[in-house]
Amino acid sequence: MRIMIIGAGSLGLLFAAKLSAFCEHMTVIARTIEQADKLDQKGIELVGTAEAIRTTRSGVIDFRYYIEGAETAKSSLHHFDYIFLMVKQPAITQELINNLKSLMSKDTYLISFQNGIGHEERLGEELGRDRLLLAVTTEGARREGLTAVTHTGHGISYIGTSEDSDHFVDSIHILLVEMLEKAGFHTKMSKNMDVRIWSKLTINAVINPLTAILRVKNGDLLLSPWTRSLMNDLYQETRMVATAKGILLPDELWDTLLSVCEATSLNHSSMLQDIEQSRRTEIDHINGSLVKMAKELKLEIPTHQTVYQLVKALE
Repeated sequence: MRIMIIGAGSLGLLFAAKLSAFCEHMTVIARTIEQADKLDQKGIELVGTAEAIRTTRSGVIDFRYYIEGAETAKSSLHHFDYIFLMVKQPAITQELINNLKSLMSKDTYLISFQNGIGHEERLGEELGRDRLLLAVTTEGARREGLTAVTHTGHGISYIGTSEDSDHFVDSIHILLVEMLEKAGFHTKMSKNMDVRIWSKLTINAVINPLTAILRVKNGDLLLSPWTRSLMNDLYQETRMVATAKGILLPDELWDTLLSVCEATSLNHSSMLQDIEQSRRTEIDHINGSLVKMAKELKLEIPTHQTVYQLVKALE
């Protein structure tokens, strides 16, 4: 199986390192020439283990530059079975989409790992819904520099299509699931991805902005009745928007959210890391998307509106 991973952030490096032993060939597209060169020299190091994936020794992984590498990757590699899109939503530009069009053959599936909502509709329209798979993962990872990554927590990954797609066939992707399982990623196929995407959106919309604003780890949110109250306000407002959009979230989602906070108690959320490193966050595609939908539905979600403005101010 030939795989391309676009995005050499924490999850991109984690999946690349673990999957490389089980696929025929892998190409990783990094954001910068500097990172691509460093990876080519050093490979990917899984911090806390003795394992480092060396491209020069194994020949399994090929590292390229995010923009310039797309055409050269196409010319040197004839076919990709799967392309894992593991960049943040703001990175999904028209230029990237055009590169994806050039890389995908009629037998290539794109797997979208983005947080938030909105990306699935755009990618489906641009690339074809019959070649788009959606992924939701609770794997925890933290990038340690340009070439190293720590696996901070084991989770579960769901892969499938949106509910309005009828082309989904489990058997087509059984080899992919088996490979992910062998690599240590608990994976399930799902025909109910809309609910799973909204569930992940809810968790991200509660935890991420509060940790970014308060500059605390995930677990610290559970230590104060004031932060718990804010969490519940954000949760209830998200549930109200989801219901208005016809999405029935699981009854146990609040308990799941608290469990995620506990399981990732020592983690710095991606939004907090972005703020700390003066990077643009995904707030527009998480809380911002909820604010926009609420306005269209004539709903009031004041807590989301406030945290959205605060994170934008921090940006």
